[in-house]
Amino acid sequence: MDKYDVAIIGAGPGGYVAAIRSAQLGLKTVIIEKNKIGGTCLNVGCIPTKTLVKNAEIMHEICRASDRGFKISIPEIDMQSMIKMKNRVVNQLSGGVQMLLKANGVEIIAGEAEVLSGERLSVSGKDISFKNLIIATGSSNFMPPIPGIDSQGILTSTEMLDLDHIPESLAIIGGGVIGCEFATIFSSFGSKVTVIEMLPVIVPMMDKDISNVLKSSLAANGVNILTNCKVSKICNENNLFKLKIEGVKEDTIEVSKVMVSVGRNANLKGLEALSLDMDYGNKYIKVNDRFETSAEHVYAIGDVTGKMMLAHVASSQGIAVAENIAGKQTGVSYDIVPSCIYTIPEIGSVGLTEEAAREGYGEIYVGKFPMAACGKAQAMGETIGFTKLIADKKDGTVLGCHIIGPNATELIGQATAVMKKSGTLTDIIETIHAHPTISETILEAAHLAYGEPIHVMKNS
Repeated sequence: MDKYDVAIIGAGPGGYVAAIRSAQLGLKTVIIEKNKIGGTCLNVGCIPTKTLVKNAEIMHEICRASDRGFKISIPEIDMQSMIKMKNRVVNQLSGGVQMLLKANGVEIIAGEAEVLSGERLSVSGKDISFKNLIIATGSSNFMPPIPGIDSQGILTSTEMLDLDHIPESLAIIGGGVIGCEFATIFSSFGSKVTVIEMLPVIVPMMDKDISNVLKSSLAANGVNILTNCKVSKICNENNLFKLKIEGVKEDTIEVSKVMVSVGRNANLKGLEALSLDMDYGNKYIKVNDRFETSAEHVYAIGDVTGKMMLAHVASSQGIAVAENIAGKQTGVSYDIVPSCIYTIPEIGSVGLTEEAAREGYGEIYVGKFPMAACGKAQAMGETIGFTKLIADKKDGTVLGCHIIGPNATELIGQATAVMKKSGTLTDIIETIHAHPTISETILEAAHLAYGEPIHVMKNS
């Protein structure tokens, strides 16, 4: 029987990072993956979605090229070629991660693990003994209990990424991050898209101003957004889907494809022998600040814990749990974690929303600078959106930053770094920002928060 210091189940962004760091710390490490190295994020999530988003951005630019003096006919979309290109990107990155694991001395075993005890597991007919176990099994798409949702042809984001044609019409059940990203992709490709969301706003975890601007932008690009609505029944008739919707006057819509995106469930198969304590409505593995579960020397990270279902959080947890096993005292703070949405325009957010800041701090500074007043945004022709800074009125400490506009997912790192160091509005103001850049909107928002705007009128 093979013996390891650390065995890791799941080679997603949490598991493979934990494996690399464990090996770097001198621990004999094995990682088990039943599908592809890289997990959901690399293979059927973050990376392939953003590859298609880039194609949507190209189409977006082509459709507006005449405004910039170009005479271009609208190109024909070859969806099969797009899928092949997406697969090339995924395979290259997955192969790269596999090389990194091997280069760091991590043994890789393909197969589905079954934990036999707190010291043993079995995979592909092979028994493995371990001193420490890290569960990084991730999550899978959740299918809500809607009559007819099990009909053939109902898709999740996984199947949508391999769709080899552009549907004439598409209903997306769920107006969260994934739903809005796919609405962006397929509306840009020419599908008539309807998004159905139960809550009053789309991307409800975001600042309300962000949600409102995104809704207007998607609607301007032809996306029909139905909020405060839910699908009560789905029927498949003559290769078309009829959705009965509660909460809207026209209570039935007919579409050629349906995508479901309403959340994810933890992957717990093969862990039953551990009898772990569960959390969040008994759906996710309960862990403490050191990622320890209720079983001794068994740890859990990433989506399976239900804490923050983001790839970059899982990677941070992966490093921390490896260091804890090696005897270091390492934790992860969830107070300052950036979130990104790859729509058109992009969204980047970190820290408290305005609503949460008012509730938690009472008196706050708010500076909201419009992209339309930014020289670089005007030059790019990308003037939809804003940058909003929120700060404590006692000392100007930045509590949150919310950006919707060009390059928002890149810019949010600047605000994250400022907040990590307990930076203030004054720190931002005293930092010279290059001109012309979109990053200047952060500087301008800081001026606005203090009521001393430079490039907009005071009451803007």
